[in-house]
Amino acid sequence: MARIVTLDGNNKEFQKALARSFQSGHVNFLFGSGASQPAISIAGQMEKEIANLINLNDEVEARNRMYDFLMGIQGPTNKLIANDNDENNANTLVNYRDCLAIIETILSERRTTLLPKQATIFTTNYDLFIEKASLDYPALKLNDGFSRVPSLDNKMEYSSRNFFDTTYNSGNLYHYKVEIPCINLVKLHGSLSWKKNAEEVVFSVEVKNLLSPEKTAEQIEKFINEYAIVLPLATKFRTTLVDRTYYELMRLYANELDRENTLLVTFGFSFGDEHILGITKRALKNPTLRLIAVAYNEADRDSFVKIFNGQRNVEIISPAADAQIDFSRFNELLRGALPKWGSNS
Repeated sequence: MARIVTLDGNNKEFQKALARSFQSGHVNFLFGSGASQPAISIAGQMEKEIANLINLNDEVEARNRMYDFLMGIQGPTNKLIANDNDENNANTLVNYRDCLAIIETILSERRTTLLPKQATIFTTNYDLFIEKASLDYPALKLNDGFSRVPSLDNKMEYSSRNFFDTTYNSGNLYHYKVEIPCINLVKLHGSLSWKKNAEEVVFSVEVKNLLSPEKTAEQIEKFINEYAIVLPLATKFRTTLVDRTYYELMRLYANELDRENTLLVTFGFSFGDEHILGITKRALKNPTLRLIAVAYNEADRDSFVKIFNGQRNVEIISPAADAQIDFSRFNELLRGALPKWGSNS
């Protein structure tokens, strides 16, 4: 059965084991909506509520719920783009910055040459906090799937083929090669930086004006259709382009978990997405896959115990009684697993 590790201030053995996985395995993270709190509220049962409205043929109310949900993300994102952040945005941004700094240290201090200095962050979040946080780390390459090659039209196209490329710095005189630490950012449900352009997804970041209180159903429909994102259960509103991209990324997630000696650390993710849960459970048949699921509270821990009952390669990180594991506590956990030679970085 899954092993429960309770964070009680004495987790040295667990952190040593985690450090070994960082050194010798393919490192992956899966972030859900809980990671972007307090700036953005957790998704909760929103997708199921929308699906139920669709099943009741109440498309108007379903689109209203979609609009409200998107505004809960677009509002903070507008502030992020304009550098006009409130306290919630600032706190969320700090958490992501700390996390990226730790991952960069993990990759930079890797002493094996058999594995690339790469980690992959899978996320179901649409927001741009990771992209914004990465700007503080110019030595860290964030690969978001867009091809940034010179072109006359300045158009950056998205493709899953752009992930997992290795980049080196080389010297002009002695021709040395130094691998640049890289994070592959795979946004499984799309992103606010995605825009549909005919049969392509292109990069587009802009402040998006919200509709007036007197908005019509037609305006709401047009507004929603401008987003290149996936609401997995609301299949009636999906497009062929978004569907194709979604399934490509799901295959990428599945393939990554099937690799030998893979580590997947999840945070802020409830495994309420049935598709992702199904892929993850099938992947756990790989005996070299190690899943570390971080529970925010005791209720999440109990939920994970039920979900992963009988899985021996799953470890559930639980808070102590009446405590919580928020993003800052999660970062402490990762920081404690840094190798001693990188602990002061």
